[in-house]
Amino acid sequence: MSAIVARSGNSLAGDFLIDHDRPPRRALDSWAIELCGELSALGAASPLSADRRGATAACMNLAALVVAHAGDLQTAERLCRLQLEWLARLASESGDSSILGDALQPWINVGRLRVLQGDAGGARPHFLLAEHLRDLRPVQLGPCDLPASAWPLVVAADPAIPQVLWNVYAIDQLKAYLRAGDPEGAPGFASRLRRLTPPDVHRFIDEGEILALLRGGHAEEALEKTAVADPATTADEMAFLLHRVAAMAALGQVGSARQLALGLTAIVTQTEPQFATPPTFLRQLKQLGLLLETLGAERYALAVYTRGLDMCDGYEDEPLHLEFIEGALCLAPGHRASAGWRSVRDRLLGRSLYFKVRRRYGMAAKPDHVSIRDLVAAVESAAA
Repeated sequence: MSAIVARSGNSLAGDFLIDHDRPPRRALDSWAIELCGELSALGAASPLSADRRGATAACMNLAALVVAHAGDLQTAERLCRLQLEWLARLASESGDSSILGDALQPWINVGRLRVLQGDAGGARPHFLLAEHLRDLRPVQLGPCDLPASAWPLVVAADPAIPQVLWNVYAIDQLKAYLRAGDPEGAPGFASRLRRLTPPDVHRFIDEGEILALLRGGHAEEALEKTAVADPATTADEMAFLLHRVAAMAALGQVGSARQLALGLTAIVTQTEPQFATPPTFLRQLKQLGLLLETLGAERYALAVYTRGLDMCDGYEDEPLHLEFIEGALCLAPGHRASAGWRSVRDRLLGRSLYFKVRRRYGMAAKPDHVSIRDLVAAVESAAA
């Protein structure tokens, strides 16, 4: 099978690379089995304490994510709605409206699933919860009626809620806008977002605007934007530097782009990734490797891919693990470690349930795998 077919597209304008909350993409079968066990244990306990309810809601959120990764977006949305119905009943029976704080995440997740299904317009209301909180306005989350008076209780139960909702407000709206295929209009949309949001989320908006400019063919403007973007962390700074390399490469400034990319290579291959969470660091590694290949620095790209492989030995991200293997095999098919890489690739592919992985390798999706079916049944039982 062609390594070029197996790998994702070599796009100069990559994904969002700023550090923010991303769950690790573990093997879906074992992840599903683990969540089934947790839901079963939580269901066996009584009474339904706040901690147990929150843990159950967290498992349900991850279950919907697992099912979506397997390629069944409709069932994933159904699980989100089952969770919302369950929380609506609990809030009604107990008279405790603070319970509805657990409804925010599944409501946001429904919006994300709508984006993946191509309905960016229908998704947008799911990402505007920060406005309701700011103005203390009531909001309808499907079957959950969150009154204005409940917002202070929700925030008291989880003080991180405002920041989470503003992050979603910026990142998910921008992702929906970009996925809708309007890179030309995205910079104007980003400017409107910047006026509406607190300063600590502007870094996300900066990155979304840079990606839109790159995808729209405005590399010179993107390069200017990378110079004035305001990173909050070292991981943010790394992300903007990677976009800077992409913009310079698109403009034909190969020497400058290569020099910066080689400097970043020295950082990521010789230091521990303490400046970013592992999911972010691995995505940044992948983008740097692709950029190095584009710039003709294959030897350094190989070093980046092997760094990613080393990390995946202790921190599994199945889709990226496969991409690092394919990158390394493409550049060094006769490497002394290539036999081991092929063995790991075959093992991962033999069990992978990720829809994107299976599609990339020309394999049929398996959203009805027994582990996925059992997980759906466990959520249905917990929500009953």
